[in-house]
Amino acid sequence: MSILSRLPVLRLLIPLVIGILLYRYISCLCLPIVMVVMAVVAAIVLVLVKMSPAVALKLRAFHIIPLSMFMVAVGWFAAYVAAPPELDLKAVNGKAVLARIESIDFHEKSMQMQVKLLKHVDDKLQLNGTRVLLSTKGCDYELAPGDLIAFSLNLSPVRNLGNPDEMDYASYLYHNGIRYRQHTKLEYVVKTGSSPTIRTRAENLRQTLEHKILNSPLASETQTMLIAVLLGNDNFISHEAREHFSVVGVAHVLALSGLHIAIITMLIWFLLFPLDYLRAKKLRLVLTLLLLIGYDVLTGMSPSVVRATVMMAFMFMGILIYRKSSPLNSVAAAALVILIFSPGSLYSVGFQLSFITVATLIIFYQNFEIKYPTNRLLKYLYSLFLTSLVAMLSSTILTAYYFNTFSLMTVLANFVILPVFPIFMTVGAVVLLLMMGGSVHWLNGLLDWMTKFINGSVEWFSSWTFGHSNVYVTWVAVVIYYAILVLLMLWLYRRNVRWLMAAGVLLAIGLAHSIVVDVRTPKQGMVIFNSYNSTPVLYYNHGKAMLWVPDVENDFDVGAFKRQHKAFLAHYQIDSVEVVPNSAVKSIEGGIVKHPFAQLCGKSIVAVAKGRWKNYESGDSGEVKFDALLVTKQYHSSIAKAIELYDVKTIILSGDIYDDNVPALEKECQQLMMPYYSIKSSGAYIINE
Repeated sequence: MSILSRLPVLRLLIPLVIGILLYRYISCLCLPIVMVVMAVVAAIVLVLVKMSPAVALKLRAFHIIPLSMFMVAVGWFAAYVAAPPELDLKAVNGKAVLARIESIDFHEKSMQMQVKLLKHVDDKLQLNGTRVLLSTKGCDYELAPGDLIAFSLNLSPVRNLGNPDEMDYASYLYHNGIRYRQHTKLEYVVKTGSSPTIRTRAENLRQTLEHKILNSPLASETQTMLIAVLLGNDNFISHEAREHFSVVGVAHVLALSGLHIAIITMLIWFLLFPLDYLRAKKLRLVLTLLLLIGYDVLTGMSPSVVRATVMMAFMFMGILIYRKSSPLNSVAAAALVILIFSPGSLYSVGFQLSFITVATLIIFYQNFEIKYPTNRLLKYLYSLFLTSLVAMLSSTILTAYYFNTFSLMTVLANFVILPVFPIFMTVGAVVLLLMMGGSVHWLNGLLDWMTKFINGSVEWFSSWTFGHSNVYVTWVAVVIYYAILVLLMLWLYRRNVRWLMAAGVLLAIGLAHSIVVDVRTPKQGMVIFNSYNSTPVLYYNHGKAMLWVPDVENDFDVGAFKRQHKAFLAHYQIDSVEVVPNSAVKSIEGGIVKHPFAQLCGKSIVAVAKGRWKNYESGDSGEVKFDALLVTKQYHSSIAKAIELYDVKTIILSGDIYDDNVPALEKECQQLMMPYYSIKSSGAYIINE
């Protein structure tokens, strides 16, 4: 109760979070109704029952019970309202619909849009503002956020690919308000007009600023970094650069967070300094906050940005009403505001990392007396080092859990890069303001130099192979880690050895859990991954792996495969992946590939794509027997034609086969009474030994 007394917002935040989590597992509407009724009854009893002053004082602490039950219901309702609506696909598919583009990303030969369905064109049926992920084959660069488009619905639920240890993409989109997706040809999408909203106007303004930066004389690396750190769009940063920042442990500088908001706030505050001469300091505070909110809208209002802005708002309000605000209370209030209006943010990586890191830093500096050097420069450097260390300790397990990367260089890299970063952002903001006026200042050279310094430092640190590694972390390990961290902080603060002993017990449990996970992880196996544009077959044996892609000759992106399946490679402790060219014969212990044939995990496989498989002569031995026939999208004949040449036990339909072709192939297998496995429908084909 003492903690709740010092941080009263926690009385609202904790039950709100519980309510949001409950909605994920209990979708029955009776739960929040019961909670509200119980809260009302409990409040009435506590207010009306007659008691002595002494008893009333003792029961005062129990007033939190009805409040907590009410906030649980609020959390449940917030999650219910924010959840994307479920449509009757049989009723809506095939009908023309009008939609508004909310955001759009252009790729080389396609574009991906988030659109909001408004109504059916023909029968005027409302679609409850359902948001859909719409991708097209081909690009129309004249389309922009706010435009109205008409197209025929052919929605399908968002599903994961079914690969081992993959990101839960379906849940990610669901918590961002998207349940359905659709892929269509560009010619089937017709622009009918424009109906901009505040959000789409902000998106258009951001894209306009992005184009100004991309058309400026700045170096390309400077352009992409400027767009990321000032406008919140890191899509232009290459995969290699992103990987380097992640490996070194400084990926947070590319994503808008509290650091960026603090720099922007100081810049706005400085630009409004003339108001002080007019004795309008309060107006200066209000305008700074309003401009900061406008900046949030411009950059997409990510949880970390909103959190920092709400904290700034509490601090400014404290100055306006001459009251000092509690930093932890401000953090809790920021979380409360975000979760009420966007409960799906609770599952966001950015939300979790942002709040845990900031809360840990505040607790550390408020409860531990730090002795700083007397020299100002040494004091600054020591503070920077200490802040980086605490931030790393508070976030490293979550970073490892979500991104499967652990870096020992985080503190040192932050120590080198962070002193330069505020200068880079300030100069970048000035350059961007000058671009809006039609001219670019000589500061471009300084900006390019700082970009080279930051990127060069990151690449240099990432070249230290001993300083980072890929790791696999379970949610159990995350819980144990934070429990140990809390116990260690209690021990340092209270100096009670019982906290240290409890931390030791949890550490032993964590080590035992790690050993169990390692023992239960197969050391040898084969996986045929579900992929849209290829058929990757990976065979692994005690840390070594052989990758065979029978339907791709020389242009398979191995780097993209490793990035996409980093969690799987870390989980199965695969250190090296050797790609098998279709023109070569490769083998590791227990497996061999001689395209288009393979012997993996005791299974003989033949892949039918294009090339040598159809020219195979069986000789005098008759049909060649195989355990599996792997069919790819490059195979343009029938199943019957393939099994005339090969005697196979089962058919494996690759995940890259076009959706329209899969039902026909499945039907043919059923007619031939041939056992089959569809990777597109059932996920990756896995054999473990």
